[in-house]
Amino acid sequence: MEIILSLAYTAFFIFIICKMNFFALEGISKRSLTLIFLLKIACGTALWAIYTFYYTNRATADIYKYFDASKVMFDTLKTNPIHFLKMLSGIGNNTPEFLPYYDKMNYWSRQIESSIYNDSHTIIRFNTLLRFFSLGYYHVHTVFICFFSLTGLTAIYKTFYPVLKDKKHELFTVVFLLPSVLFWGSGVLKEGLIFFTLGMFIYFFGQLFKTKAIIICLLAGLLLALSKFYVWITIMPGLLFLLWVNKSLGIHKALKFITVFALLGFLGLNIDKFTSIQNPLVTLSQKQIEFNKLANGTVTDAFNKAIPVPGSVTKINTLEPTLSSLIANSPTAFVNTLFRPFPWELNSPMMLLAGIENILILLFIIICILFIKPLSQIPWEYVLFCLSFVVIQFLIIGITTPIIGAIVRYKVPALPFLLIAFLLILDKEKILKTIYRIKK
Repeated sequence: MEIILSLAYTAFFIFIICKMNFFALEGISKRSLTLIFLLKIACGTALWAIYTFYYTNRATADIYKYFDASKVMFDTLKTNPIHFLKMLSGIGNNTPEFLPYYDKMNYWSRQIESSIYNDSHTIIRFNTLLRFFSLGYYHVHTVFICFFSLTGLTAIYKTFYPVLKDKKHELFTVVFLLPSVLFWGSGVLKEGLIFFTLGMFIYFFGQLFKTKAIIICLLAGLLLALSKFYVWITIMPGLLFLLWVNKSLGIHKALKFITVFALLGFLGLNIDKFTSIQNPLVTLSQKQIEFNKLANGTVTDAFNKAIPVPGSVTKINTLEPTLSSLIANSPTAFVNTLFRPFPWELNSPMMLLAGIENILILLFIIICILFIKPLSQIPWEYVLFCLSFVVIQFLIIGITTPIIGAIVRYKVPALPFLLIAFLLILDKEKILKTIYRIKK
């Protein structure tokens, strides 16, 4: 039954891809998008196989933690529909009578609580909703998440296509075909939902003066904030800068960029002084403590069993909740996120693939720098938008995460933007002329 249902939904989503105008991309056939969709399903299935037959601890596997927790919530519908609705909506669900449910859910609660919304709740609720369609079959969830992820990636492609029309095939490759994006963005994980909400948010943010775009943008932005709050925080300054540049006259892009980031940075670092929201530096420090506990093997799973120490741990400097500590830790954090795993850390097949991808990305960046466009021809507003998002993402990940495997996965949503930034500065004609001269 699971195979039949999965195939039926696959056929249904292929029909949507072929019929919806949203998936009509200039220079890219819908057949290509369909093949990408099928490739994503294959990658999602491969991820399932790895965490089923190789890493066999179901309680610590993210693909199962949120899926199994959703079953606990969904089954409540049969025994207590009111409790189910409250847990699903998040309204009135934080009373002692709900603790028996939450005690059965993997990672519903954090090791260290903060004032920031726990985004694990969103992916659990998302899987709970999917159970109405999947009848509880895991692979149906894979098909759904692959379609949502593909939709978000399509929105990212459409966002940058107007400034990369001469490199549409290269853009298609860096958006849809990065190995990490294909692998981690196709499983029953937060990443697929992040790609969907992030793509829809940035695509419709540029059309904010249309009623339909405003509604979709608000919904996508809210879901992005609930799916991964720090991704929403790090994309907002760049989006506001891009909107300001595109909707105003003048050429002072650098000044506008500095103004937006200086103002938002000042407000963010002092937000606890005029609101009840926790200072972000305190939150980052707490997240680092939480990750260090996981790296040291002092965290237990939902069954109170010690979670094994990860095989790829690196030492990171302690982050104090101060601006000076953040600045001091930033260079190492950025290097860790961009370059890890190093060649001598490739101790597993998954690490080996991540290391090879890192090398290819670095080679691509070097080529783009060597064959850079004249500076006056570069759309700097889009370059700054992409790089600001990537740099802030990489700093947050590198400062808080001592587990190399987690770094590899967490940086995935930023990777397409990193490559797009350098694709924007690449002079394709210079490369073609160089190749022609070499051949001649």
